[in-house]
Formats: sequence, structure tokens, C-alpha cells
Amino acid sequence: MVDLRRSVVSVEAARDAVPAEPGLYAWWSLPGALPGITGPRHPDGGHELVYVGLARSGPSSRATLRSRVVGNHIRGTTGQSTLRRSLASLLVEREGWRSRFTDRPLLVPDDEVRLDAWMQQHLALTWAVHEEPWTVEAQVIAELTPPLNQSANASHPLYRHVRDARSRWRTAARAARDSADD
Repeated sequence: MVDLRRSVVSVEAARDAVPAEPGLYAWWSLPGALPGITGPRHPDGGHELVYVGLARSGPSSRATLRSRVVGNHIRGTTGQSTLRRSLASLLVEREGWRSRFTDRPLLVPDDEVRLDAWMQQHLALTWAVHEEPWTVEAQVIAELTPPLNQSANASHPLYRHVRDARSRWRTAARAARDSADD
């Protein structure tokens, strides 16, 4: 099995430490950081698992841990990252962030920066190199039970909570777009 319970690394340290190889990664939050979300505890006791992702979705993919974690999640936007969209949907009301809508809800650029800061303050990472991560992703998600994963995780007790938050954010962003068009 893939070990994603190694020592956590801060978001800042991950920028340089995550390798350019295929594998799986786990995002861990400080307890209570996300409204209504709890996850399995990390062995260090100070973090809870919130999301598991993979870098290389199949044999033809060129993604690496570095490109996914750093490029899409840390330096990316809500348009590039399912993790960022889930975080935004859970935090948008509490944080007062503003949204726009294209083919999906997105944070406005200033609030993407605020999400970056929130992630640096509240999240940490672990990862494991694996040549064919797509072959073990479902098993890892089933074993570790990360609450923010929507794919292959419908039986998770918080699946509906996350799905509903994403739906509310989508509806609010569409409504904001529509009212601006009037």
C-alpha cells in the first residue's frame, strides 16, 4: 500500500520539496480549519486528512507530483484544481470571498490570493512516489477516507456536505453573473 502518512510538509516547503515524479499526494488540514469537515488524524496528531490526489491519471499522462501539487494546487486557481474548488466552496461565505462564473464557479483573482494564504496557514502535505498511481487511487481513497474527494468516495459520510457546498457556490456564482448581466 502507498504510505501517505509520512511527516507532513508545509505548503511553503512543498514548493521546493515535491519531486517531479508520478505518485499520490495527501492534503492535511489543521483540525477545525474547514467548517463541517473532519478527517482521519495524521499520526502527528496535529493534522486531519482532507484530500488525496494523484499525479498521472493513466499511462499516457505526463503529470508529476510537482506539476499537480505545485502547478495546479499551490500556484494554480480554482479553475485548475478540484481541491481549490472544494476549499473555496466550503470557505467562500465565511471568508467573504467573491466569485465569478465561466463554465464553473471561480474565485476572483484577489480572492485566489486569499485562498493561497489560507492554504499556507492551514494546510500541509505528504506524498509518495508511485509509477502507476491510477492503479491504486481508489484503494487509497477507500482506505484513508479523505472527506473532500468526490470521485470514488460517494459512501463517505461527508460526501453530501461537500457536494452541497459546491452546488451552493455554483448557484451563487451563476446568480452573481446573471445579475451583473442585467
